[in-house]
Amino acid sequence: MTTKKPIKLNGIRNAKTGFSLIEIMISMGILGFTGLGVLTGLLQSRHMTESAIHENTALTIGQGYIEQIKNMEFGLLDEDILPTLFHEGTADTLMVSPLPADPEAGNAGTDKVNVKTVDINNTPDEDSDDMSMNIVVYVDDITDGANGIGDARRIILRYEYVFGNGSRQRDNKSVLYSIRSEVPTF
Repeated sequence: MTTKKPIKLNGIRNAKTGFSLIEIMISMGILGFTGLGVLTGLLQSRHMTESAIHENTALTIGQGYIEQIKNMEFGLLDEDILPTLFHEGTADTLMVSPLPADPEAGNAGTDKVNVKTVDINNTPDEDSDDMSMNIVVYVDDITDGANGIGDARRIILRYEYVFGNGSRQRDNKSVLYSIRSEVPTF
């Protein structure tokens, strides 16, 4: 009786030709955990990107209002409503609030909140994805002739908006300051 010898390929014995079920299940588990980690990272990255877009949009709008206020006629800074602001060709006025003791905290009793809506995703027919901003403007007369400060105004713009990413909502607040003085013309 003759016995068959295993076939050798390049000097290596070929005793096994495939993967066992356990090896396949372990490799699928490792692949699944790795894929879950990558997916979680991508979702977190998307939430952070959306948050940065909202934050930068709000800051840009706030800075835009500050620049418009700084560039209007000096006499208009003492009015209760700043009339010369425009958004897409229509009047976009801002009500001025009396200055509270702490402009960063504000005063809920006297603050005049200007609500502005921004179509951040460029979907004019879809209002549900618009960003709503609450803007409060204070103009403080800081003229002080005794110290050599001519006609000058401190402009304070406080804005806040709510950003929802997934099931969480974050309330973001910020305050911008600027100084405007009357420049004499000769």
